[in-house]
Amino acid sequence: MEKKRILIVEDDLILTMLNSRFVELLGHEVVKTLKSGEEAVDFALKNDLDLILMDVRLKGMIDGIEATEQINKVKPIPVIYITGNSDRETRSRAENTNMLNFCIKPINFEELESILGKAD
Repeated sequence: MEKKRILIVEDDLILTMLNSRFVELLGHEVVKTLKSGEEAVDFALKNDLDLILMDVRLKGMIDGIEATEQINKVKPIPVIYITGNSDRETRSRAENTNMLNFCIKPINFEELESILGKAD
């Protein structure tokens, strides 16, 4: 599996640390961790990324789905949503983006390994 450059966008510090550790254990690089949709858009448009792990509810004015939509207008970067919001409306909005997968928090190591293995 090719090493990926991954951005993690999550406003929960413990989940950020856990997801970062999983990504690194799987041999990928965590380029940056951010807490808001606005930061994610700004960073993603200025940097080369292979993948984004994106929470849906974030700090700031826009959520993770809106951030993904803004990023996709300029750069089609695949996104794995990791969220506590499993309602139909949230999932439907996410499916209309460059979504690789939609996962319910907390994601475990094996689940992330499986998803990233299919991302090649």
